[in-house]
Amino acid sequence: HPEECMDALNIRARIRQMVETGELPCEESGKVWAGRGDGTHCAACGETIEPTQIEFEVQIGVGTILRLHRHCHHTWQEECQTLPSR
Repeated sequence: HPEECMDALNIRARIRQMVETGELPCEESGKVWAGRGDGTHCAACGETIEPTQIEFEVQIGVGTILRLHRHCHHTWQEECQTLPSR
């Protein structure tokens, strides 16, 4: 699988760091779309989201869309839930 390029632990560590620094915000608006990847880069792992993969688009605030692989989206949600609330 191309999505195994960065193994799950590396992806989780990267996502955790991005959540902690605010690079990946946790303010999810509730608007999430899923569809086929179109070659854009995943906001979490940086890898290309291939047409054979599922791409999640998450609306953050006004006008900001994060594009994530399915497993990166899931990991991001988990990391946001474990983050101590500020």
